[in-house]
Amino acid sequence: MAHALFKQILITRLPTRFYSPSEIDRLKDLRDAGYIKVAFSPQQGPVPPCATVHEITNLGRAAARYFGSTYGPRPDLPSVTFALPSPHNPTG
Repeated sequence: MAHALFKQILITRLPTRFYSPSEIDRLKDLRDAGYIKVAFSPQQGPVPPCATVHEITNLGRAAARYFGSTYGPRPDLPSVTFALPSPHNPTG
């Protein structure tokens, strides 16, 4: 499941590498969803392909907060705050 892998990424120091073909497929899903920035290396002879996760995107961090990840914000990751103006206070 990509969700379980995403939770693992949230608590891992980046950049981090993955070598399993099933993990690489799930990383592609997370990249396509816009949650992570990842680089994929092609297979070179007997050396298996690998993927290096470089960053969790703002969307990825927002999704982790929205879905109530128990893996809270890490201090080395910047936080994103959304502020909506209050109808009682037009200045915000």
